[in-house]
Amino acid sequence: MKRLLALLTGLAAALPIVALAPPADALGVAGCTIGGTISFTPPAAGAKQGGWRIERGAINCVGSYKSTDRFLGQGPFTGSGSYEMLPSGPGSCIYQVGTGKVDYVIRTTAGTYNISEKSDFVLAGAGKFATPSLRGTFLVPPPYEGDCATTPVTRASFASQVLLVRDPQIGVATGAGADGQH
Repeated sequence: MKRLLALLTGLAAALPIVALAPPADALGVAGCTIGGTISFTPPAAGAKQGGWRIERGAINCVGSYKSTDRFLGQGPFTGSGSYEMLPSGPGSCIYQVGTGKVDYVIRTTAGTYNISEKSDFVLAGAGKFATPSLRGTFLVPPPYEGDCATTPVTRASFASQVLLVRDPQIGVATGAGADGQH
């Protein structure tokens, strides 16, 4: 438990240092927390890739969006994709590298934005999470559904701290939202 607490404290302290500063022309910057449950479908016999899915997560941001818009509380966060198991090391039994797509809703004083982005992650109990506009760390602490020894992990809770940067140069979340809904 002390090791988990130290890891969480270290992740929380490192986020402001590790997270890249926003580009000079960024129109919005916010600190966000994301949490929920992630489900894993283990690779089929002989296959290298399995699947992951987040069905009922939540994102909550504090800061500004499009320069003057303020965030108005949490919104839903979902996603899905594939992962590949990495060779295990000491400590956590979940060693993965994955890719996929996340969908999330942010509510601001100017409206609601539905955003859909490609995502990548590296996970070894704690990990790195990135989309074009979200960058940060996440943690998948025990207990898991699955024991890693006789059955694979199929479900776990996760918590993430990310920096949201809206960068007009890459066209993320422009106008009414990345998918055009407002």
